[in-house]
Amino acid sequence: MANTQKDPAAIETAKSFDHVPWGDEYEKMISGMLYDAQAPELVNGRFKARRWMNKYNSHFPDDATPESLLKDREEMLRGIMGSLGTSTFVEPPVNIDYGCNIKIGNNFYSNFKYVVFVSPLSSF
Repeated sequence: MANTQKDPAAIETAKSFDHVPWGDEYEKMISGMLYDAQAPELVNGRFKARRWMNKYNSHFPDDATPESLLKDREEMLRGIMGSLGTSTFVEPPVNIDYGCNIKIGNNFYSNFKYVVFVSPLSSF
């Protein structure tokens, strides 16, 4: 059953995240309430995530080295994730709904087919 009130703790946590599509419907979503997934800020957030996935999942320059690829991918992850620790590597393909709801800690490695479709906040 859906919550009927916004979750102040979830909203406070989300304030520390980057790339959040703020709005009333976003606050409802992370609070576990019923929300309008077609609200413009949420549509734009998902669109941004789709564009990012296309770029991340196909990024492998001809002149890449293991070090340069690690640097490129970590930089790209910082451009979409809510919070990202150090020494993080996620093998493509990656599938996310927004990205901004995801907190990844230090020394994280994910093998292929990393999928996170979450409306509430998630930490790994």
